Amino acid sequence: MTVTTILLFLVPREHSLLQFVLVALTYNIFFSFAYTIYNMSHTLMVPLSTSNVKQRDALSLFTNMGVNMLPGVVVSLVFPAVLMPVLGYSYEKWLIAMIIIAAIALPFTVLEYFFTKERVTEAAVSAGETQTVALKEQLSACFGDKYWVLMILFMLAFQIMSNMMTISLPYFCNWVLGTYNDGTTQTILSAVGKAPLGFGVFLLWPLVKKFGKRKVMITGFLIAAAAEVICWIGARSMPLMLAGSFIYAIGWLPSYVYSALMADTLDYIEYEKGMRADGLTASIFTIINTVSVGIGQGIFNLGLTTTGYEAPRLISEGVYNVQNASTQGFITFAYVGIPLIGLVAMAVIMIFLKVEDLLPVVHEELTARRKAECESRGEVYLSPEEKAELEQAEQDRIAEEKRIEELKAKCEKNGLSFEEEEAKYQAKLAEKKAKAEAKAAKKNKK
Repeated sequence: MTVTTILLFLVPREHSLLQFVLVALTYNIFFSFAYTIYNMSHTLMVPLSTSNVKQRDALSLFTNMGVNMLPGVVVSLVFPAVLMPVLGYSYEKWLIAMIIIAAIALPFTVLEYFFTKERVTEAAVSAGETQTVALKEQLSACFGDKYWVLMILFMLAFQIMSNMMTISLPYFCNWVLGTYNDGTTQTILSAVGKAPLGFGVFLLWPLVKKFGKRKVMITGFLIAAAAEVICWIGARSMPLMLAGSFIYAIGWLPSYVYSALMADTLDYIEYEKGMRADGLTASIFTIINTVSVGIGQGIFNLGLTTTGYEAPRLISEGVYNVQNASTQGFITFAYVGIPLIGLVAMAVIMIFLKVEDLLPVVHEELTARRKAECESRGEVYLSPEEKAELEQAEQDRIAEEKRIEELKAKCEKNGLSFEEEEAKYQAKLAEKKAKAEAKAAKKNKK
């Protein structure tokens, strides 16, 4: 991905035909090859890492926070406030900036590869569930399952509205709410709008544990839809836009657990059809992700063209042209109206996507099947969670041996008594454990 990302910006400006060809070529190499390979694998991380519902919900929450919130902060805050004034219209500066960003992404991608594990796949392999299922049979199973179809429709609405908001944001700030490239409107709007996405994560997790993903998502999307109405009414008012954006962000928080809901749906397909369709689902999700960008960009560009959009034109020092009323109305609709429709649609979909309520029965049955399969071969079945506990115990044992070895070396070097230093360490450890147990006991009483 690092190489193909850089290739996107290595396009000559002198020859228009060559530029067109290279833009089409590098775009397709990136999205059809590099992005597809990575995104399919990343999408499967939550469903295949664990079958424990609570662990999966937490993993989905923090994974999507990293994928959506952190890049959003960079694009919405850092770029307009810090980078754009520096980069300006310089091709060379933009190229250097993208090379640096692509290089920074590489080590984090490598870390994800080495520090994730497909425990659900391992459990299926240990149970002997390694048969290959034909694509036609997988398609039939997936499209014949109402929860899977609803999840795909949800993802389609989610991606189209998200892309429309991302594409139209700078236009809305430049031509409706603020003035062209003023350097403050987008920064302020994004700062306030993104603020709840940080601390709100810690409020969301207890709500998900208490009420469940589906109910929290329905409530959140309706809150966000109401916020979009406020934004539409006050599209030219910074105070109303800030208030609406802040409320919208609070309502949007539950979307961070959608990948856990996808994992629940895949478990249900395995329960109903006796097969897993993780790869197929990830492929379709990747297609939706990729195509949605084109759909969003196409709709937005068509709207700008048909409403008479004019490119930025400097009239006098620091003063640019303004867009006509039709163009401003379309930009507002793209930034506020389409997301409003999408949020209502997603809330309605969630009303019928009740797969989460069936999980206790589903997981009990899947565990029983795998256990029976292992016992029929004379093997002992270990769930993904049990395997993770054993692995953690082994890692703790190795770490403890290493600690003792290092402490002995330190004592020998400094002339200290190993027994005394070890006793001090164990005393601190016992004190820490006692405090944690007291805190847990106090929490349980409440």
